[in-house]
Amino acid sequence: MHLHTEAKHIASEAIEQADGDFDAARDVLHEMCDGHEVAIYYHKAIQFCADQNTSDGDQWLEDCGGIAQPGDTFGAIACRVAFATLLCECEKVLHEVELEP
Repeated sequence: MHLHTEAKHIASEAIEQADGDFDAARDVLHEMCDGHEVAIYYHKAIQFCADQNTSDGDQWLEDCGGIAQPGDTFGAIACRVAFATLLCECEKVLHEVELEP
């Protein structure tokens, strides 16, 4: 998966579902990333984390209280990091679209 391409697709869908309302699109974006295959399937998440630069997602999670939670498995942590990385990239794309004239 190419992260930026996937993020553009998700952001575009979110804007469409929110009828161009960027605040509502952010909510839709969050839901779409939360349900994305890299956020729910351990294997997909682990592969995603191996293939992508997860620095932005790691930082986002640290800002939210930490990457790992008590009782986490490796797969659960990978899903969390993959979700956060995808969300950060989607939010960047959404912001770029919002700034377009």
